[in-house]
Amino acid sequence: MRITKRAAAAVGVLAIASSALISMPSQAANPSLLIWVDSPRLPGAKEYAKIMKGKVDVKVELHSQGDLLAKVQLFNRVKKGWPDVVFGPPNDVAVLRNPIIGNAREISTLLKAQEIKNFGKLNDWCKGSDGKYYCVKNDMAQSVLWYDTALFAEFGYTVPTKMSELFAIGADLAAKHPGYSLGALSDAAAYSSYFWPSQCPLNNELSATRVLINSKSPKCTRVTAALQPLIDKGVFYPGSAFSPEYIKIAQEGKLVAHIGPSWFGEFVLRPASSFNIPTGRLTAAPMPMWEGETVNYSGEWGGGIYTISPHAKFPRAALDFALFMVGDKRNVVDVVNPDKSTGAPTFPAYIPGNKLWKAKIDADTYYKASPYAAMAAQAGKVWTGVKPVRYDADGAWGAAFAPEMAKSKDIQKALDAYATYTSNLAQQLGYEVTTKK
Repeated sequence: MRITKRAAAAVGVLAIASSALISMPSQAANPSLLIWVDSPRLPGAKEYAKIMKGKVDVKVELHSQGDLLAKVQLFNRVKKGWPDVVFGPPNDVAVLRNPIIGNAREISTLLKAQEIKNFGKLNDWCKGSDGKYYCVKNDMAQSVLWYDTALFAEFGYTVPTKMSELFAIGADLAAKHPGYSLGALSDAAAYSSYFWPSQCPLNNELSATRVLINSKSPKCTRVTAALQPLIDKGVFYPGSAFSPEYIKIAQEGKLVAHIGPSWFGEFVLRPASSFNIPTGRLTAAPMPMWEGETVNYSGEWGGGIYTISPHAKFPRAALDFALFMVGDKRNVVDVVNPDKSTGAPTFPAYIPGNKLWKAKIDADTYYKASPYAAMAAQAGKVWTGVKPVRYDADGAWGAAFAPEMAKSKDIQKALDAYATYTSNLAQQLGYEVTTKK
């Protein structure tokens, strides 16, 4: 077969080109991440997307904390749509691990030894009975006693170290200073501030198939017996701390003290759009202790988590985002929030990030005295009888407790309504519900 010079040359060029194409190393695409966060986490997530531009393709979406539970079964059915990493409420780790849902991968194989060490015990909530970690805890939301130092001085009060002393302040307010408040009790406020620290057994998972729920336990009824007279006298508000009615009470300077989570100062008490407590009045003290106890336990209201989907193609990149949020100065201290404040509003559960946050809070002249010492004292005192459960124990406060409180103003009835509601949820998910261990 005769080949012309032009054809031979063309063949040679093609051969060279083909050889060049084959020998060229292929460039891997950047990892990609779909991140879901709520509004307080949004500035940090957007900052991360900017920092990682050109290295990781990050898409950030704003979602309320309940969105994933509402949509994950749809994603499972159509086999697409799962976000790679999600910020959500702490109980989600158990709900998402439920085999029916299956959307929280273990991360122990992703975490480095030093990263595990950097959490200390503050990530134990995320540890399953198999000893593996299934989430990253963003923050501790341990309860402390927030109080107005100016009102304490004006009324002659000393900081209570026992619950009975706090309730005595409430009785004095009712008698001598009507209209002044010791806090709101709806949402999860009563639970995290009073029932949980009292060791009231409401969501105590005894095993994978058995849960203890008993609103009539003495550890519960001592709370309702102490609070009800002060609810009746207006010292405790039976509605939400976020309601316009209660915000008005706080903005009028009538909030004397409020047991609340460590994020209450930055997120509720301080902002002009919220309670707007003036500069130089607030600080925090450790939790008062219930009579007969040896530990002044805290509860938690919040303390959210990051879970990583088992469908994530780049799980270590997803974990890197979570660790940025809890440990990097660019989020913990420097990120600019919509209200022009800076840094994360919550007590980081990651020790390197926590040290950065401590320095920020200690230097903040808004507080009469730094509240950090009280937060640190309570961080290791969250009563561990409460465990993640497969039903939506968090949502039940809004679904069952709050409506009964609004209707009857009777906190025992509201607690019983919660217990009935969660008992039904637990049984639907295969738990045996018991009222005793």
